[in-house]
Amino acid sequence: MANFLTDIISPPGRRIIYAVYSLVGLAIGATQAGLGAVGLPTPDWLKVFLAVYAFVGTAIGATAASNVNVSGQGGGSEVGTH
Repeated sequence: MANFLTDIISPPGRRIIYAVYSLVGLAIGATQAGLGAVGLPTPDWLKVFLAVYAFVGTAIGATAASNVNVSGQGGGSEVGTH
């Protein structure tokens, strides 16, 4: 799958973006879980943040998927055929 972001963002830059995206997801997920654990409703700002985070995740995932090179990896057996 071709992706124009492959040529714009270098591999080290993408690695940083993926790490930051993961940490942000961890933080907002923990915030929502913590609020729910004490019985508080999810605030509107958090609902908006989660929606935007999920939307941006589509581009992050497409960029990551387009940069996976599976040739020569894996050891030659299919999953579950040991």
